[in-house]
Amino acid sequence: MNRTLVLADHIVIAGYFVLLACIGVYFWRRMRHVGDLFTGGNRIPWWLAGVSFYLTAYSAFMFVAYSEMAYRYGLVAVTLGWSSAVAMAVGTWLLAGRWRRARIISPVEFLEARYSPQIRQALAWAGLPLKLADDGLKIYATGIFVSVGMGYDLKLSVIVCGIMMTLYTFMGGLWAVVVTDYVQFVILTLGVAVLFPLVFSQMGGVAAGFETLARETPSGFLSPVNAPFSLLYVFAFYLLVLLSYNGNWAFAQKFYSVRNERESRKAGLLATFLKIAGPPLFILPAMAARHLMPELAEPPNSPQFTYAALALRYLPAGMMGLMIAAMFSATMSTLSGDFNVIASVLTQDIYHRLLDRNASQRRLVLVGRLATLLVGAITVGIGVYLVTTARRGLFEIMVTLFGLFVGPMLIPMLAGLLTRKVTWRGAAAGIASGFSCGIGMYLLKTLVLAQRPGMDPNWLRYDYEAVSILANFTATLLGMAVATWLEKPSDAERARIDSFFARLATPIEPAAQKPGEAFSPFYIIGWITIGVGAVLAVAGMTVAAGSGRNINLGVGGLLCLTGAAFHVLNRRFLRMQAEALPPPQSTAGTPGA
Repeated sequence: MNRTLVLADHIVIAGYFVLLACIGVYFWRRMRHVGDLFTGGNRIPWWLAGVSFYLTAYSAFMFVAYSEMAYRYGLVAVTLGWSSAVAMAVGTWLLAGRWRRARIISPVEFLEARYSPQIRQALAWAGLPLKLADDGLKIYATGIFVSVGMGYDLKLSVIVCGIMMTLYTFMGGLWAVVVTDYVQFVILTLGVAVLFPLVFSQMGGVAAGFETLARETPSGFLSPVNAPFSLLYVFAFYLLVLLSYNGNWAFAQKFYSVRNERESRKAGLLATFLKIAGPPLFILPAMAARHLMPELAEPPNSPQFTYAALALRYLPAGMMGLMIAAMFSATMSTLSGDFNVIASVLTQDIYHRLLDRNASQRRLVLVGRLATLLVGAITVGIGVYLVTTARRGLFEIMVTLFGLFVGPMLIPMLAGLLTRKVTWRGAAAGIASGFSCGIGMYLLKTLVLAQRPGMDPNWLRYDYEAVSILANFTATLLGMAVATWLEKPSDAERARIDSFFARLATPIEPAAQKPGEAFSPFYIIGWITIGVGAVLAVAGMTVAAGSGRNINLGVGGLLCLTGAAFHVLNRRFLRMQAEALPPPQSTAGTPGA
């Protein structure tokens, strides 16, 4: 980790963020309606939504927390990483079409039609602290990566990262989020794909590397389930991710931002495939670091720095700058999506519903942008707080946080989409019992069990956490079931439920395209991709002749060709849209013509 960034790295980082700012400026004037700001006008292409869906969960948190886990415990990190693929597959099968047919702008908006105004407000307010704390963890993880890679102070890195993400989301709305996600996906994939063979070439290849790890690492390092992550923990974690993914506001937003339910399923299937392929690409090199960089286990170093340290050691100049920019922008993708959807809840479910029901679209867009600034400021504050207080691994903090909130928040929400049987009082009872159980289990752990002499700390951190998660889910389900069974719904509530499910059973009819409404994201994607390629090529020219320059020039040239292909697709798309428009109606022979 002794290498410092050179001119080529700084050229790439500066050029990349200038290009990303251009995306925000490009979409600034297109945000005329609150639906444009928060759903992209329901015109996001399925492939763009699918890539954005994948990248929204692919923040620097993944590279910090999961690479630390891989370095310490081995292949179990891949097992836990694949939980998102299972969650996405289930969500695509059961929920994708329902989210789209709900016809909503914010992810909790449907709860009023399904349950009651009180349930809508309860889950809107309860979801805010969870999302803000989760985003604080992610921005802290980004600060770790940027501070290690660029040598900046960790607190300063968190503040700068947060300000840039907030301003970018403030400008561009959901269209800017998903377009940037695609560009970031290309860049991040290139960086990971280049680093993977460079790392394993140091160990004689993947097969030889695994043989070395089998000899040098403790028993179980290459096992899919390994202590301290027991099979019970893995099972509970998969359930936690299954719920958190499919009730996650930013993920649901991608499902209902596309044109119809068929496209929402296609977006989910694409994201599922990417979530299967992605984890091994960045987790296996972190396992190899156990042999290549044993010094990371010794203070003041830390396994949290594993991926940044690998990139610093093995990526050529320029590509390292690209990796840092990609790590930063991957978290920007996650947080910009979260900032956008949290702002939609603040705007649509709190401001518009409670404070100003007659607000104009211009007023709602303004409120949405101000809400984005507020969310960003709070998130940065949480990230700065974590710099001085985080003592446990980020992964453990995330599991504890989600274990408290996910059950009581998301089980009633998802049940409302899936079944007619649950009443609004059943949902309320589930929320109350779930939160009570979660808080009780947390207090029992911290105030009683943790104080007992001889208590195994690993059991408390992992197995007890798994028991807490399962107990929380069970309490929520029991509360919902008992209250629903004891109460007979009124005729008015039954009519409301029937009306809501009739909406879910009604397919989305494609809206007729009007002249001037056709919009193609290929144009801006093409130019940004060419711009990134050009920046990387310029940076490569500042590097001494050799493999590093060749990699930079080769990747830069590939990106320029990819951008040119997007422009070809853009012309074809616009031509097809023009041909699909109905011919103008003649006025000859009509009165007044």
